[in-house]
Amino acid sequence: MGYTIGQFAGMLQVSKKTLRYYRDIGLLEPAGIDPDNGYAFYEDVQRERMKQIQYLRRLRFSLEDIRMLLDAEPRLWSGSVQARLTAVRSEGRLLSVIEQELLALQTRISNGKELFKPMEISTAYKVDVFERKDPLYIIGCAATVPYNNYEEKQRIIEQLISNFYGNDETERIPHQAVPSTCFGLVCECEPDMSSGTYMMGMQVTGLSEIPGGMRSFTLPAGLYARVAFEAVDKETLTNSALEGAYDHLYSKWLPGSEYTMTDILAAELYADEHMEVPVSPGMELWQLVKRK
Repeated sequence: MGYTIGQFAGMLQVSKKTLRYYRDIGLLEPAGIDPDNGYAFYEDVQRERMKQIQYLRRLRFSLEDIRMLLDAEPRLWSGSVQARLTAVRSEGRLLSVIEQELLALQTRISNGKELFKPMEISTAYKVDVFERKDPLYIIGCAATVPYNNYEEKQRIIEQLISNFYGNDETERIPHQAVPSTCFGLVCECEPDMSSGTYMMGMQVTGLSEIPGGMRSFTLPAGLYARVAFEAVDKETLTNSALEGAYDHLYSKWLPGSEYTMTDILAAELYADEHMEVPVSPGMELWQLVKRK
């Protein structure tokens, strides 16, 4: 009978906490309650609605705006899309992908076409260097991955992320920082780069309590090269766009910069999508560096 909340969360890479929050505010109701165990379950209809929610979040709509849009006729979307487009243009940040997609959405509304068909847009990468004055603490789950086997590496990481969200691991982590921030970490590598440790975790305020089966990692203070990038949908963002960010940093930006790597360590910065305030529709990749 459909998907359990854990299966549904893992499939869409969101936390159970997010799904419960969406249910509480009337944004995403489960398909029903399993009479045998009393637990909520989800079906493909909810999966499609969740993808629509994620798409609109990437376009920086608030959760309240999304709820109203999804409950309205598409012809009534135009005013909200124009307001969001104006707001995005006023921010002056790396939002060209979002602006293009909002314009495309506006055109689809005007032409009466299907709304949820994102454009194929090349990902833009913006690199800067910043200094962290203090270390950053992370608690989460880790797995050994083979870096010399791309398909197997991706399979293991995707399974780790699915379990991290689907098994309520995020809710077992104490003392989470606010706002809630999730990190994917390349935190250890063999000397020959054949394998290493990938960790999925949440930023915390301290490491005094580490749940069973989890580990901690301290992101040290220091200089970091930061790659900011965007994509319209989450799958593109966390796959091809992320791979492109690594390539842009290591193959294009670093060789021509005044910096060099100090460690293999790399951190992928995500944001928690259940937050009421619109989150950045992108990711960041951090790499510890030093001046040449």
